[in-house]
Amino acid sequence: MNVSEDTLVALRSAGVPAISQSLYGFGIMNAFVAGLRPASPNVQPFAGPAFTLRAIVAREDLRDDIAAGRVPNPHRAAVRDVARGEVIVTGIGGLAGVSLFGDLIATHLRNVGCAGIVTDGGVADLAALGAVDLPVFSAGSAPVPASARVLIVGRREPVECRGVPVYPGDIVVGDINGIVIVPSHLAVAVAQKALGKERLEEFLLERLQAGALLDGTYPPDEATLAAYHAAQAEGRAR
Repeated sequence: MNVSEDTLVALRSAGVPAISQSLYGFGIMNAFVAGLRPASPNVQPFAGPAFTLRAIVAREDLRDDIAAGRVPNPHRAAVRDVARGEVIVTGIGGLAGVSLFGDLIATHLRNVGCAGIVTDGGVADLAALGAVDLPVFSAGSAPVPASARVLIVGRREPVECRGVPVYPGDIVVGDINGIVIVPSHLAVAVAQKALGKERLEEFLLERLQAGALLDGTYPPDEATLAAYHAAQAEGRAR
């Protein structure tokens, strides 16, 4: 299902915490990809459809054939297949000690319009990777090339990334808080719900900063909700 740019903008604006909590209302309880960290502390919010890569433990004869050039390199083929705006998501069994990506490949992916990388493995050259203008989330530094341990055996098929199912075309949303996966058919509804939650919480924060008591403000009671709706009507709340 295609998701409009307006919806992607809304998801980026809403943020991962609000989206994760909003997904609960649609029965999606396992969408936050825990345990991954951004390569850069200055990572910017991003959102895009998932381009999934699946890998399994390498078999020695196939690994050697690829290294010798006797058969095509599936990693290079996958990199060439990424479309503009897509976010790479890997399922390699959580092997944090090996890397599919470093700063050179990340730079190429940025140049062709990839929107981000989310890997359940590690990454090489972490400091240099953090300087590339491309959001990258991983399990941490791993200077061992993945080709020594795993082989890509599938792309654009369902994968498991740190216990979260990811289907091709699911919307991957990331920010400094982490990564959340939104089923594409729920993207519009989740974006609307998450933005509404963010706006309400901004209003509640303003009241708390002004000295309001926590009880009745968070969670909001009927009087606080009435004040919020009145502020919306008057244009004092977004």
